[in-house]
Amino acid sequence: MRIPRPRRPTVAFKRKRSPPPQATKLLRYSMLSGIVFMILLGVVFLPQLFRDQPPVATPVVMDFTSLTRLEVTSVGALVPLSKLQATLSRDNLSLATLGPPLAGGNATFSFTDANGDGLLGPHDYFLVNASGAGCYRVSISQTDSGSTFLVGQRSFGTCPPT
Repeated sequence: MRIPRPRRPTVAFKRKRSPPPQATKLLRYSMLSGIVFMILLGVVFLPQLFRDQPPVATPVVMDFTSLTRLEVTSVGALVPLSKLQATLSRDNLSLATLGPPLAGGNATFSFTDANGDGLLGPHDYFLVNASGAGCYRVSISQTDSGSTFLVGQRSFGTCPPT
């Protein structure tokens, strides 16, 4: 038995009447509500895009270039020294603290801004006099609008493996 194929219409489809007024009204209102929603999203989120946000120095990477010189090799962003603090500790006991602002020091622990620009950047260095055995750690923290967070850390000496 053979099934006949459907025949092509001789005339293309043409709408006999216009859509009902309720459908066009619904389409208009939904398009208008979508536009209003997009405008409201822009009003809420665009000002956040242009707000001035302070840079964060994460991560700060430091390496020893000599026995006592701990040099900053890279930073995430250049941050003013006035927002940074460094701590030298031995076996989790604080020996010396610098800053904020991060500058100066003593014979045990000191910081030098190598290029003198007032920002923590590559080639700035710490002089660390670690006499005696123990696990030493240099930690750099950034203080900004009341909160403090760790941006870099370097351990040396007889530290247990982590």
